Amino acid sequence: MKFIIPALFYLFFSLQSLASNPKIDSLKTTLSYTKVDTIRVSILNQIATEFIYISYDSILPYSQKALNLSAEINFPKGKGLALKNQSIYYFYAGNQVESINKIEKAVQLFKEIKDDLELAKAYQSYGVLLKNQGDSKKALEKFSLSINFHQKADNQQGVIDNLINNGNIYQNQGDFDKALETFQKAKKFNSKLNDLNSKASILSGEGLIAEKKGDFDEAIQKLTESLELFKQLDNERLICGMYNNLANISRKQGNYLESITNFENALVSAERMNNPRLQGIILNNLANAYLDINDDDKAGTLYKRAISIIKDLDESTYASLLINLSIIQTNQKEYEFALKSLDSSLTIFREQGSKVYIVNNLFNIAYNHLKLNNLPKAKAYYEEARSIAEEIEDQYSSLFIYNGLGEVYLKENKLDSAYYYASKAFSISKEIKALPEESSAAELLYNISKSGGKPEDALKYLEVFNKLKDSLFDDEKSKALGILEAELGFKSLKEQLELEKQNQQLENEAKVNRRETLILVLAFAFLALIIVIILLLKIRKNKTKANVLLNQKNNEIELKNLKLKESNLQKNKLFSIISHDLRSPVNSLSQIFDMYAAQQISDEEFKDWLPEVNKNISSTRLLIDNLLNWASETLNEAQVEKSTFLLNPEVNSLYDLFYSPLREKNIQFENKVTEDFKIYVDVNTLKLVVRNLISNAIKFCNAEDKISISATHFEKFDRICIQDTGVGMTSEVAKHLFSNSSITSSLGTNKEEGKGVGSVLCKTFIEENGGRIWVDFSEVGKGTRICFEVPTQPKEQ
Repeated sequence: MKFIIPALFYLFFSLQSLASNPKIDSLKTTLSYTKVDTIRVSILNQIATEFIYISYDSILPYSQKALNLSAEINFPKGKGLALKNQSIYYFYAGNQVESINKIEKAVQLFKEIKDDLELAKAYQSYGVLLKNQGDSKKALEKFSLSINFHQKADNQQGVIDNLINNGNIYQNQGDFDKALETFQKAKKFNSKLNDLNSKASILSGEGLIAEKKGDFDEAIQKLTESLELFKQLDNERLICGMYNNLANISRKQGNYLESITNFENALVSAERMNNPRLQGIILNNLANAYLDINDDDKAGTLYKRAISIIKDLDESTYASLLINLSIIQTNQKEYEFALKSLDSSLTIFREQGSKVYIVNNLFNIAYNHLKLNNLPKAKAYYEEARSIAEEIEDQYSSLFIYNGLGEVYLKENKLDSAYYYASKAFSISKEIKALPEESSAAELLYNISKSGGKPEDALKYLEVFNKLKDSLFDDEKSKALGILEAELGFKSLKEQLELEKQNQQLENEAKVNRRETLILVLAFAFLALIIVIILLLKIRKNKTKANVLLNQKNNEIELKNLKLKESNLQKNKLFSIISHDLRSPVNSLSQIFDMYAAQQISDEEFKDWLPEVNKNISSTRLLIDNLLNWASETLNEAQVEKSTFLLNPEVNSLYDLFYSPLREKNIQFENKVTEDFKIYVDVNTLKLVVRNLISNAIKFCNAEDKISISATHFEKFDRICIQDTGVGMTSEVAKHLFSNSSITSSLGTNKEEGKGVGSVLCKTFIEENGGRIWVDFSEVGKGTRICFEVPTQPKEQ
């Protein structure tokens, strides 16, 4: 004898008040042109809610967008609704901790903004989540809070929904009287609203109670009415639930093909909704139907599929699957393994306080002990199951328990007790029209009467047994026929679906052909248009490119002409410098030596001339260096070779070079460059620039003036400044000193002549090193500060 527990679709009824029929396309269209942020948040939350009934994995992205936007605009209500939707997503995804975390945050938000209606809905969702996690006690508390706040917000529909949820919990716990009382309250409230969805949900709840009491006729009537109403409402999710519940009843009545067909319809619907929890529940129930017709292999495959899906999502259904798996283990005489599965499931159901499932679990444990011939344990578990089943008035479960107790007492040869329980099983099975169980009870009564020496009673029950056996075509033959009917039914259904698929495919092919022809015509026209546009664009591009290139060449030619004119002016100026400023000192020097050689001047007079001679030689040497560097740069022969070196020693060497002119004018020279200061530049360039700037500073300083050199590190460049306290210059002269390449000169404080080449070379060579040079400060009578910058050494990659 097998006793299989069906996992019912409680989730169908508890979530039904959270949303109505899908309107996602319409909502998306509205969202696309809505600009007001609060309205956008509301639409995003509505879309997320609608996806609860279609594809749960789409809940998260829309609710997250709503959450982010609500945070940006400080919209707590929108944030609360988004969190509530996310709690449902995480429930379906199997993350129960995060699910509870999200709904608690939503509840807290609605409390803070004192929104009674949304707080009521949040408590309702909280109750649903707790109920489906098996915590019925806390779920009832949340539903009661929801009812209170719905009443405070004057929302009668919310009151009805939560009464229905409470009723479903009571019937799940086996408290059928309280469940029916709660459904009657819901009916009373709904009599004014006449909401079809609520009416259908109440009917389905009452139908489940009738089923558990063994009144299959009433159960079928109420569930069928509920199914028709849900069809009118086009609520696919709840239609799926009704198919599942009707399939359970058909299975109990031995209508295997009808049962399997209904379960298959429900499974297709659950897969279309992408709801793994519902898939697991239906797979469990479908496996039960195959187990009924002794197709253990098919049942085992379906149980394993269901367990892999449901294990981390729904503890109650997981426990039910363990019971059902134990049935197969029992059939294969693996009684110890079956008892381990049953012990695990019993622990879960005891924690949840689900009496209906506890009864089923206890019966199966007792049955396995009976098979092991462990009669004391079998009797103890049967008695505990009987006590609870009678308490909750579960007739269907009771008849199996009575039959089991009859078998135990028969084996103990306690025939009076055996007859008592077997008679009760026989009476109930006749009352609820459970023919297979009636046949089993008649067979047990026959064996008891035969053992007790009551041939007349034995013959009577044997005749009943044979009659039932004939009417059922023998239980095994009936089940074999069920398998055959199922196979034939599925084959017929498959052929019908294949034919419809072929017709649809032909129609689709015709549409595709027409569409492809139109697309080809449009494609050729579009391609021709594209070719014309490309050719026009190419012609225009080539013309534009040619004009740009021509302008570039013209600009280059013009720039070269300007440079050439400037170079010619510089060249003419330099030639005049060479012809005068270079030749004059050399001629003077030559005349002095000629006069000394001809003894026209004495040794003392010659010695007096030597400082002046040395001064002319130093000036001439600097001039020659500058001229050679200018010439090299002009001919593009100068090579910039940057390196990193210490600056302080180089400044000191330049001090030594200018020692004589500095001493002659009694000018104080200060090297402010730190000893560890390093600079990245061409060393020859640096020497030339600093030498010219020091020379100019000396030139324009009076006696007792001061010259200083400083250096500063910056993030991307190094700055060197030469400052003097000399005569300074006007702002106009300072402005143009390094702004062009023209050669200008002026006399120093001791009538020193300048050649004008130095400033040009300084500007040129600093720019060659990627830097810049400028007059940082100058004022007549106060002095001048000239600075230049060069880039720091690039960091190695």
